[in-house]
Amino acid sequence: MEKIRIPHYVATCLGVFVMGASACAHAQLGTTGAAAAGTQGDVVHQAQGGLVQYHETTDANGIVVREYVDSSGTVYAVSWRGPAMPDVQSLLGGYFETFRQGANASAGDAGLHTSRVASGDLVVENRMRLREFTGRAWLVSALPPGVTSTDIQ
Repeated sequence: MEKIRIPHYVATCLGVFVMGASACAHAQLGTTGAAAAGTQGDVVHQAQGGLVQYHETTDANGIVVREYVDSSGTVYAVSWRGPAMPDVQSLLGGYFETFRQGANASAGDAGLHTSRVASGDLVVENRMRLREFTGRAWLVSALPPGVTSTDIQ
């Protein structure tokens, strides 16, 4: 059996994805978001004249996470930015295994600072640069009418 060698930086990135660096609780992709649940202090931000709605939180580590919600409160996308990775497993929920398998399959194709996994309905993009982690994930079929992936920031 031939061993597949994964570069150290890719293995480290996947390890950070799996372990997560943030303990902040968020709604999971494809579920009802925290903003829709009406948690005390929640603010729903709107862009594009109300077409795009998201709930934004910043945890103790300075990681900013946005949950993009449709009119029924279902999270169709998430994005993050900060000095470390958020708990991506928590953010992706039931879609995490699809992401993990896609990341493993494309590990040899990954760039030094960016990665992209597109598997079925799920798309996950990640970028690392000088202690700045940014990324986004969305469900293609769940994007509300008039919303595109470029609206997820």
